[in-house]
Amino acid sequence: MRISNTDDEIIGWIGRCLRTLDFRFVLENYRHEQPKPVKVVRLSGGLGEHLRFFHNVDPAITRKRDVSGQVVKSEANLRVVSIEPLGKAMRLYDITTGTEDFIANGIVSHNCYARPTHAYRNLSPGIDFETRLFAKVNAAEKLREELARPGYRCEVISLGANTDPYQPIEREWKVTRSILEVLAGCDHPVGIVTKNAMVERDLDLLVPMARKNLVNVFISLNNLDHDLARRLEPRCSAPARRLEAMRRLSEAGVPVGVLVAPVIPFLTDDQIEPVLEAAWEHGARQSGYILMRLPWEVKDLFREWLERNYPLKAKHVMSRVHAMRGGRDNDPNFGSRMRGEGELARLLGQRFAKACHRLGFNAAKRNRELDTTKFHPPISQMALF
Repeated sequence: MRISNTDDEIIGWIGRCLRTLDFRFVLENYRHEQPKPVKVVRLSGGLGEHLRFFHNVDPAITRKRDVSGQVVKSEANLRVVSIEPLGKAMRLYDITTGTEDFIANGIVSHNCYARPTHAYRNLSPGIDFETRLFAKVNAAEKLREELARPGYRCEVISLGANTDPYQPIEREWKVTRSILEVLAGCDHPVGIVTKNAMVERDLDLLVPMARKNLVNVFISLNNLDHDLARRLEPRCSAPARRLEAMRRLSEAGVPVGVLVAPVIPFLTDDQIEPVLEAAWEHGARQSGYILMRLPWEVKDLFREWLERNYPLKAKHVMSRVHAMRGGRDNDPNFGSRMRGEGELARLLGQRFAKACHRLGFNAAKRNRELDTTKFHPPISQMALF
C-alpha cells in the first residue's frame, strides 16, 4: 500500500504519523518525467499491517481499502496469546477462499474441524490424530485467570467444539473435570458436546449447575448400528451406552440433547428417525444435526475408509455428497457447510424437522437459554492467605 505526494511537508507529516502509530514504512522516489519528483510512502509489513492501518486511519479514498489480490504470507510463529474485549466495534475484514483458508485481519487459519488441526504440528491427521493427543494440562489455571480479569464478560463456554472433551485420556488427566470445577465455582454457564458416556463421571458437578440453569449436554449419535459405529468411531462409546448416558443425565436433572452428526448420505441418513426416537425415549429433549463435512485431509481419509469398509457403497455415497455440496467433496461456505445445498439437502432438513416435530424435540428451546447473570469472578488464590 502506497501514499504518494509531491509536497515534502505532507510526506514528512505522513511519516511522523506512521511512526507515532508504530507502523513501518519505506520512502521511495519516482520522477516519471514530471517537474516535481513524486515521493511515495510505502507501508511495509504485509496484509496484516495494511488492515491495522485501515482500522486506525479509515482512509476516505474507498478504493484504498480494497485488499483483494494481496498475498498473505508470514514466517512468524503465530499463535493466540490472549483474547480480550475491545470495548468497541471494529470492521472485520475476512475472506473465505476456494482453498478453504479463512483470513481474518491478516491471520490465516483453516476452515476445518478436528483432524486437520494436527497438521499444525506437522503431524498426520490420520494415524497421528488417532494415537497422539495434546493435553492442555494448565487449562483450568488459565481459565481461572481469564475469568478473574476485570473486563471479562460472561458468555456460555462450549466444551467439545473441536475435539471430544471426554476422550479416554481424560480418565487419567481430568482436564475437562478441572475446567468444570472452575466454572461451577463461579456459576459460569457451559455447554458440553461429547460422544462418550464418561460425562456421567461428572454428574456431581453437573447436577448442581443444572439446578441453576448453568449447563446442558449434547450427546452426538448418528446411528444405532453397533457394527457401523465400531467401524466409524472405534474409540467412542457404543450407541446403546450413549443412550444410557442420556437417560442417566436426564433422570439426574441435567438437560440433555442429541446431536445427529455427522449425517453421512446413503450410510447413516436412514438412521435419523430411529436415533431421534431412541434419544427421546432416553430423556433427550433438544436435537440438532450436521451434514458430514470433508475439509482438507479429511477428504482423502474418508475416501480410503469408505473403500476399505464399504466398497460397494463408496461411489454412491460420494455421489450423494457431491449432490449436496455443489459438486465438490466439501463446501466451506459458512451459511451452507453444516446443512448442504440442493434438493437432497432440503429433503434431509425437512425429514429432520418433521421427525423432531412429531416427537416433541426443541419445543422449549427458547426457555432453555443458559443463565449468564449468576456469574461471579473466581476467588483469587492470594485472597485465601
